[in-house]
Amino acid sequence: MTTFYEAIQSIQPKLVTQTQQVDLIESINRVLAIDIISNIDFPPFNKATMDGFAFRFEDDLPKRLKIQDVIYAGQETNIQTQKGYCVRIMTGAKVPDDCDSVVEFEAVIEKDGFIEFIKPPKKGSNIAYLGEDLKKNELVLKEGTLIKPNMINLLAQLGYKSVKVYRKLNIGVITTGDELVDIGEPQKPSSVVDTSRYSLIAQIRQFNQEAIDYGRILDDPQKIQHTLNSATLNCDIVIITGGSSFGDKDYTQEALNAIGAKILIRTIDMKPGRPTIIAKKGNCFIIGSPGNPVSTFSVFRLFVGNIISKMLKCKDFDVDFLKCKIDFDYKKKSDRMHFLPTKVVFCQDGYVAYKINYNGSGDFSALSKANAFLAIPKEVEIAKKGEMLEFFFI
Repeated sequence: MTTFYEAIQSIQPKLVTQTQQVDLIESINRVLAIDIISNIDFPPFNKATMDGFAFRFEDDLPKRLKIQDVIYAGQETNIQTQKGYCVRIMTGAKVPDDCDSVVEFEAVIEKDGFIEFIKPPKKGSNIAYLGEDLKKNELVLKEGTLIKPNMINLLAQLGYKSVKVYRKLNIGVITTGDELVDIGEPQKPSSVVDTSRYSLIAQIRQFNQEAIDYGRILDDPQKIQHTLNSATLNCDIVIITGGSSFGDKDYTQEALNAIGAKILIRTIDMKPGRPTIIAKKGNCFIIGSPGNPVSTFSVFRLFVGNIISKMLKCKDFDVDFLKCKIDFDYKKKSDRMHFLPTKVVFCQDGYVAYKINYNGSGDFSALSKANAFLAIPKEVEIAKKGEMLEFFFI
């Protein structure tokens, strides 16, 4: 049986090269396809960072300065200050070339056209200097960066009304099983609502990729083969659920062989998700996942996220393993690595994982309460309260 880490190493997809030019505001959660190089120095001049008075600092600076003029933000001016004078200045305004300090209004007494310092001012205070934030020709965002709202100011300042990004990946979703019914359809006692299809599509959209819904398929080998083959011709990644185990009606492996896919991984020593299949046909990766909701969710997060990350050269889609202290004891066999739904909270001493009542891979209720998965190594049989383990947020 393949280890989780070996399974991850088996995923070596072809990089996406196709790009799109999208409006700046539409670039949120898209992957940057070029390096962004600053074409300006910013600030483009020495800029006041407080409302106050600009002056030249001198060793024999008098306690009182005469107010010479006023400068507002956006105002073009060539004011030259004289010795013993200052200029009233507003936040964002250009500081006169012969001034090197700004004292805020609150630190002076203003009277009869003069200011008097309440306490000795500091040289260079309250000025953002030319090029302090950005320097011309500086690399500011790398190719492969996931564009987030906090980057929009920067891109706008550099003049990007549109941005070149990598195209979205087409990710196909196929759910299989005679027992599956859609939301609102009549149910038999043996019926199972096809929740995983909705969950997978939601995860794909959370990553801002294109979800292609191939629907739910009965346990019919021919229909599964036909749908799977069609999906691999149109998608970068296909995830098929419900037929990856070794039961009489588990047809995923048979279908993969029939359409000429290469099976890279057949089982993985992890729980949930042991009968996970990783396969490839052409440039399309296929993930065969167990059908239970926690299995499907975690398999997507661990493996589909990794494929997206590698195809788009963007680490943000992959899981980021962090360390936390566990607030409970946990026992297991030393046969598999366990991924356990948990609630992680940041406390004074770091992250702490709290127990969620969990009844196995079908427990969608526990999944809904979780914000993370603990990663408990294969060899660990007893994890005790207070020990440190890895986890990733979901």
